[in-house]
Formats: sequence, structure tokens, C-alpha cells
Amino acid sequence: MKMGSLKDEAALYLKNFTLKVNNEVKLENISLDVKRGQVALIYGPRGSGKSLLLRAFLHLNEEIFEVVQGEGEICFFGKSVLDIERKLLRKEIAYVDTSFLNAISFFSLHEFMRLLKGDHFVIEDLSDEELDLLKVLEIDDLLIGDPNVPLGVFQPFQRLALLIYSTLVRNPRVIILDSVLDHLDDEVCTRVKNLLIDSKGDRTILLSSRYVFRFLDVADLLIYLKSGKILYAGSTEEFVKGSHSSF
Repeated sequence: MKMGSLKDEAALYLKNFTLKVNNEVKLENISLDVKRGQVALIYGPRGSGKSLLLRAFLHLNEEIFEVVQGEGEICFFGKSVLDIERKLLRKEIAYVDTSFLNAISFFSLHEFMRLLKGDHFVIEDLSDEELDLLKVLEIDDLLIGDPNVPLGVFQPFQRLALLIYSTLVRNPRVIILDSVLDHLDDEVCTRVKNLLIDSKGDRTILLSSRYVFRFLDVADLLIYLKSGKILYAGSTEEFVKGSHSSF
């Protein structure tokens, strides 16, 4: 798969994209262009279609709903996602939502790390950079306890931080955090935002949230979604100046 290197190239691109789930229109005529290296904030109320939109980039909706139909273009670095092998696509695009909390609850830390790093992994294999990352996320103390204790006994924010850690160490080209940061307190959320920005480089990041003003400070692009339609897509500055007053 040939990837471009220009800063203004689109990492994720949709044109006239409509999504039907069980024969009901959920996303209607979506056109969107998220550039390489941008942080995009997908904002909207519950049920607005944020998760459906984000999952569409990885064909995840087809794994959740019985009947899914898509029309229009949806591309990853200029290539239709229909033409990209799903395993490769999901290596390049890391998607995390809060359902992952339950999914990892029955794993121990040892099992989780072996899924991430390989069957022969031991804690001593962690690099200094990874240890620093765990410390910034305030979950380095998980390494001190019994590594065979199920992750479900830990606080939700600790499991969320562990998921964010696992996302960053995979080094994907695109990170999608679907309402994940909404569940962190303000202090931890600020640390995670700063960490994402500091480690971003040319990586594209998409955040979805129901709390727009919590993330405006890191967003280059704001997309306001309601009832499956984009009502605003543009700079955060214009949004703050008054565009949001009509929503």
C-alpha cells in the first residue's frame, strides 16, 4: 500500500458517505477530510452517530449489526478501505472505545501484556520509554502487584489508561479514541491529552466526545454531528467565536 508523505494529504477521507444499519439511515451524506497529523474532535450528543462514523473506517459496524450498507467513498491515505486488508487496516488505525473495558476485565495484566507484546513477554522486557509512559498514565503501580490478578478488580480509569498505553506502543498511523477520555477525571484527562500531543508527530488522532469544550484546546478540526448529519466542520476558533450558538 503506497502512502503519501505530504503534510496536507488526507489520512481519512469521506465523500457523500451514507450508512444504513438494518435498513435505517444512520449517517447521511457525510463528507469529511482529516489531514495527516491533525487532531480532529467529533462532537455530538448521545445517538448522534459518532461511534458509527468512527467504526466505519475499520469495518467494525459489520461486526456489530446484522445488516450494514454503505454508499459513497471512504478512504485511508487515498485508498478505499474496501481495497485494504482488514488486518492491515486495523494495524494502521487503532480504535478504542469503552466497551474494551469489559473485554479486558477477565484478563490478568500478565495475559494482557502477552497479547500485546508476545507469548514470551515478561515485565522485565519493558523499555525505559514504556515504563515512563506507564508512569505518566499513573498505572506503573500495576507492575508492583500480582500480575495474575484479573484487570477487572482495578478502577475503570486504570483500565482505560492501560488501553491508551497499549494503543500508543503499537505506534499506529491513526488513533481513534471513541468517547474514552470522557470517563477520566480532569487531571488525568489533561495528562493524557498532553501525552497524545507530545507523542503525536505525523500521527492523526480522532477523539469523540459529548463534552466539546474539554477538548477544544488540542483539536485542529472540529466536527459537530447530530442525527447522523454534519452541522459544522471547521476550525475550533470559528466555533468558539459564535458558530456553536446556533446548535
